[in-house]
Amino acid sequence: MDNFYIAYRDPLFGIIVFFLLVFIVSFVNYWWGVYKNRDEEAHIQKFIKKFQIDEGDKEYRVIFEDKNLTLESIILLAKSYEKIGDYEKSIGIYLYALEKFKKRAQKQQLLFLLGKVYLRAGFIERAREIFIGSLKISPRHEASLKYLTVTYELLKEYDKALEVLDALEELGVEVAKEKKYLFALSLSKKGMDIKKKKKSLLKLCDLKSTQRVYLQFLLSNGFPLEYEELKEFDFYNLLDTFWYIDTRAIDEKFVTNLKLIRDIFSAKGVIKNDGECDIFELEILKHLVNDGYKKAGLSFEYFCKNCKNSYPFYFYRCPNCHSLESVRILPKVIKENKNEENISLL
Repeated sequence: MDNFYIAYRDPLFGIIVFFLLVFIVSFVNYWWGVYKNRDEEAHIQKFIKKFQIDEGDKEYRVIFEDKNLTLESIILLAKSYEKIGDYEKSIGIYLYALEKFKKRAQKQQLLFLLGKVYLRAGFIERAREIFIGSLKISPRHEASLKYLTVTYELLKEYDKALEVLDALEELGVEVAKEKKYLFALSLSKKGMDIKKKKKSLLKLCDLKSTQRVYLQFLLSNGFPLEYEELKEFDFYNLLDTFWYIDTRAIDEKFVTNLKLIRDIFSAKGVIKNDGECDIFELEILKHLVNDGYKKAGLSFEYFCKNCKNSYPFYFYRCPNCHSLESVRILPKVIKENKNEENISLL
């Protein structure tokens, strides 16, 4: 027994024990990693099978016979199909690539790009599942979290989108504007006392997006437009809404105190205004109306200041680049048939 304690006190014995423990930990960690990778691979393969497309036209399969084909060249090919709108081929390439490339980082990148294609093609539910799958491989992937927020927003699952924004905030991403916007959307859809909802929404109206959400809430619920509530709003971002609102529903204080509203009314021929309109198209309409031409009106185009794409509908978030509050409203003079009489405030 004494000999054992002597050996135990021997420094060489301690070193041997230390290296033995290191070996055991490394051995267990290695095999645990092997098991985890195999389990993850099986999970990914099972996940991919849910999204397999029909066996139709897949001539691009032949490219995978080249053993020297790099991931970058495959992604470039998939993006070229995506760019021309052939989403099925782009999706097919990404799905085959997921079977070919085995590294975690490669699979995470491919899943993220696949989710973007599904989102662009309008398959929002599938895009959501793909982004969630991508985050299971890399939970801190910032771009996947951002796109997952977009999918939840499009699915009107605003509370889940806010949860994802909390995760982004933990990563140090600035999300205050998006949280306020999504909270306003969530609040506008919740079943609660309508007056309390109105009061809560008004408190969020320091953004262009939330101001528009609030205005749409007022109009859809039959609330009057009160000048004192709205006077600080960005009315240039509300130009199209105020153009289409029945002039009888707008308080005279808006016309008296806000030049843009006064310009809209003069362009519609509701009031006489000798001043020059700030917006060129409104100035043209004003002169046409003053000259007795009644068949001119406005249509609107919506331009993204970030990606430079334009759309025939208003967007809070650009459908292409998903930037928030990047919209610019562009009025266009058109010929129209007016069946309603203008109501003069004179």
